[in-house]
Amino acid sequence: MNQDLLQQFQAAYRDLDLFPLIEPDMIEKLRVEYGREVLLRLKQEVDGGARDGKVVFTGHRGCGKSTLLKQFSNEMQSKYFTVFFSVADSIELSAVTHTNILYATGIMLLSKATKANIPIDATTKQVLLEWTNQDKKTSEKTIKNGAELEVDLQLVTLKLQREGTFRDEIEKTFERRITDLVLCLDRLAAMIQNTMKKPVLVIIDDLDKLGLKAAEKIYVDNLKSLFSPAFKMLLTVPIEAVRNTDIMASLTSEGVVRPRIFPVLKFYSRNDVRRVEAEPIAKNIAIFEEVVKRRFPAGTIAPDTARKMVLLSGGVMRELVRLGRECCLECMVQCELEPDGTTIQVNDEILAIAVRNLRNDFARLIGDMEEGYSALTQVYDTLKSSPKANFNKLLHGLMVLEYENDAMWYDLHPIVLDLLKREGMVAEA
Repeated sequence: MNQDLLQQFQAAYRDLDLFPLIEPDMIEKLRVEYGREVLLRLKQEVDGGARDGKVVFTGHRGCGKSTLLKQFSNEMQSKYFTVFFSVADSIELSAVTHTNILYATGIMLLSKATKANIPIDATTKQVLLEWTNQDKKTSEKTIKNGAELEVDLQLVTLKLQREGTFRDEIEKTFERRITDLVLCLDRLAAMIQNTMKKPVLVIIDDLDKLGLKAAEKIYVDNLKSLFSPAFKMLLTVPIEAVRNTDIMASLTSEGVVRPRIFPVLKFYSRNDVRRVEAEPIAKNIAIFEEVVKRRFPAGTIAPDTARKMVLLSGGVMRELVRLGRECCLECMVQCELEPDGTTIQVNDEILAIAVRNLRNDFARLIGDMEEGYSALTQVYDTLKSSPKANFNKLLHGLMVLEYENDAMWYDLHPIVLDLLKREGMVAEA
């Protein structure tokens, strides 16, 4: 077995899993300039376009939202005291409510303020850390600064993430006192601003991973409370929200013009997508090819195969990652099987195995959907959305991809298109 080659594929496999890019060293090593125009639009929205400084952001799963938001947070630090956190890392997603979002925001603000040695008054700490009326020893600890307070904040963060009874207590304590919680957040933000001479900006990621019913409860039933803090906030919503009239009406009523969408990267224009001889959009292909280049060591992937992998992603970063990881896994197996293995690399044969695996995954999902194949063929024929009931599931599952020109249009994921061709449901080009 070629141990060195095996380790190269293992490293590529790990690097492909590093989405979003959060740590500075990984950003430096792996990040590719992607979504710059979207980031600049978010900057303008936060700086002056949004009423009350509330901005909502969305996009398809795996399009690169989280990496973009982390970069956005880093770039906004020169003007704002920024706090970036994932709600999925702070709260069990099935238990997310507007109340514990606000509470988690307070904990994250207090934590960063403590690390920055910003003086915070005892009353504000008590609202966030002593509401359970625990024993006096704990109460005395929470009003201190420094290391002891950081320990208490870490403990509260773990409880919020892992303990349902703790979250239930938060709900019982603050559901009728939400104004008290908001006033506490505003006091905290004011103390930070007075010390740092910067306004506060809170960026909350992964709310787009909520189910539509949970999103409706937050963004329709309780949006006014969620948007009550006086500081600037950027939050994500599920991509399905842009098709939900209740959520869109609620956002509009609170001054959000519309959710800002991170579009899928187009490799072909609408007019060219069915033309066999059409050339893909070179600058967009180059972005995804650079992602592959930064993650696969030299010689471990054939250049022609890298380009085919990029085209098979359909312009969705997550799908490029899935294909890349499947290819790495197969190569790792080959390294174990072949004593020498010096010629093992990601080539067309390895890519075909990865495509087969993802094609089978799609087939299982579509097979469980009523009229799933019918909706897919309709999208293929018209490049438009389908009125069939499963369309949102097809879109959310990335079986159908949404693109934007002057008007929105839709197409099948390239691997799903391959599946339909194999099933004889669409004609071979």
